[in-house]
Amino acid sequence: MSPAVLPGTDRIASPALVHTAQAVAAEALRAPLREVRARVVDDGRGALVVEITSPLTLPALGTHTVPGEPVLASAHRARATIAERFRSITGRKVERVSVTFASAVLDVPRRVR
Repeated sequence: MSPAVLPGTDRIASPALVHTAQAVAAEALRAPLREVRARVVDDGRGALVVEITSPLTLPALGTHTVPGEPVLASAHRARATIAERFRSITGRKVERVSVTFASAVLDVPRRVR
């Protein structure tokens, strides 16, 4: 059974788009949500431009953990992931995703209780 079609509009407000971009970026970049900033702008042609500022997550020194890929490769992969997840959640077309690493945080493994 298909949903009934009713007259009206559905909109996602700007703060909701920004918070969604922050959450998706934090997950894709493995960064703390509270340290990820997002800016979502309409490109004037119906698509969105997402700008992310996040810390670069690095393995803790002494753990002998080597990142599986170079930073630029992981940023490129994360941009594609952010665009796809954001599009699938909001239904909006994403024209471009920019990622800026403004600081670094250590990825300290948490102890299991």
